[in-house]
Amino acid sequence: MKQILLSKILTTLAAVSAAVLLSGCFETKDEFTLNPDGSGKVVHESKFQNMNLSGDNEATEESLKEAIAKVIEGTKGVGAWRDVSYKRLDDGRLYFKGTAYFKNLSQLDIPNQTQLEFDWKTGMGGNGVLTLRTNKGGGHEGFKVEKKSVDLTKLSPDERAKKIKEERAKFQQMKPMMAGFMGTMKHEVILHLPGQPVSQSNFTKDASGALHLVFDGAKLLDAMDKLINDDAWVAKNLGSFSPGADKPAMDEEVNAAMFGSKAPVQAAVTGATKPAFDYAVEAAAAKKEFAKIQKQLGTSPVTVAPPAKGGTLKSLKVVGVRLVTESDKKRELRPFNYDAGYAVVLLAELPGSVLAITDKSGLDTAVADDGSVLLKDSEWDRRFSFPKLSTDKAAVLLEAELKAPGPGVKGLKELSGHLQYNVAGSAKEIDLGFTDLTAKAKGMELGAQIESIEDGWQKNGSQQMHLKLKTDKDALKAVYLIVGDEKTELKQNGYSGGMGSFTFTYELKTAFPAKGRLVAEVYDQLQTFDVPFKLENISLLGASLNGK
Repeated sequence: MKQILLSKILTTLAAVSAAVLLSGCFETKDEFTLNPDGSGKVVHESKFQNMNLSGDNEATEESLKEAIAKVIEGTKGVGAWRDVSYKRLDDGRLYFKGTAYFKNLSQLDIPNQTQLEFDWKTGMGGNGVLTLRTNKGGGHEGFKVEKKSVDLTKLSPDERAKKIKEERAKFQQMKPMMAGFMGTMKHEVILHLPGQPVSQSNFTKDASGALHLVFDGAKLLDAMDKLINDDAWVAKNLGSFSPGADKPAMDEEVNAAMFGSKAPVQAAVTGATKPAFDYAVEAAAAKKEFAKIQKQLGTSPVTVAPPAKGGTLKSLKVVGVRLVTESDKKRELRPFNYDAGYAVVLLAELPGSVLAITDKSGLDTAVADDGSVLLKDSEWDRRFSFPKLSTDKAAVLLEAELKAPGPGVKGLKELSGHLQYNVAGSAKEIDLGFTDLTAKAKGMELGAQIESIEDGWQKNGSQQMHLKLKTDKDALKAVYLIVGDEKTELKQNGYSGGMGSFTFTYELKTAFPAKGRLVAEVYDQLQTFDVPFKLENISLLGASLNGK
């Protein structure tokens, strides 16, 4: 819950029952100091309800630290925090305050505690424009998306009236949930901008020249309650009350009700050439303090072990098992929701840190103590599914699927296989050489081709790009979008392919611009090592039967 976007509100509400942690009710105050280049700092102060829908809401010091750590770890675009304090309030809510340093205001994201986000753009002569981001598909990062409106000309008067009635019904159905979720939500923002003010709309200004803006959830609900009875407004926003559909941004009518005037929430300045503070100096000091904060909260960065250079495993043991002897699909009687079978989870301590475990790793032999073969028939089923590397990259959990053992089996005579892993040296950046970022466009490097660009599944203004590259999936570290001086790492949402050619799915919070550069960061000097392993005479639970 953070964009001042009706679709975001409704989609989040619809998904609330599936959320593990939800910070639904908050009162937040943010005071920004901004430099001309978009860097800055924000004193962030929030009172929020941290709710665990599993029912585990024990008020312990450990749970308090865990909640605050999640706030800090969940932020994006923050280089460091300092002056952090936190406590549990008498009413059960949590209190958090800290100063966050960011390189780019447009990339700043403090989830579940903020509702107002801003974009900052600079031009010639120290001119700058600050805009409230009202839609992920809007002006974020300099890109613009034209929203697709419903073609009312194709509806008869009766159909149009029916549609409007349906929209009102959807709103009334969701209104109680919205009231409970947003009724106490408040977000106050104070902004100290560089340069001299030229114009502003929907902000208020104090004696020092700082701009103020307040979001009040109850006020938004009141505004929606009135606007839902306006036929013209509802018609313009058809589809807004179906979670997951394409939704409008908060428009000028809502702006007028919330902030005072039918205009964008925007401010323009000139002469923004002098930094308000030395970002590099303050951020460097903050990083030193941030390391202490991380240690206090138990979130200190894990040091990656020295890279592996081949050699045998340091150790291997069974740390988990799953055994299903009978399963009946027709009667829907499936223990753990699994078919009959046996699985063991192996913990392998590697000879050093690795980049990745390849999909060629798997079992070669699985013989029970009665001589029966438990190895799966399909070679694919013998491979390890989704190996989980440790944070220091020097250990891995491997889940091995086997056939269910017979009733007389007490253990395994032999369980052996092979582990293949990649180790890389440094990384280098390669401009993929696209002249246009459009579907079917081809680049000049790594056989790059944009197979398609489509709206994100959440229908919130984001887009997904399916990018085909001739490279090993483990050799690709990251892909960046570069527009002018803006460099944004794209979020990878999966991949498909094989044999040195993969199609990767990347997501951007806005639409992909037609003009821009895609740069791939790839690992150099990729090495592959194979390590055999074997366990003998173990029980079905993984314990040694040799008395050792």
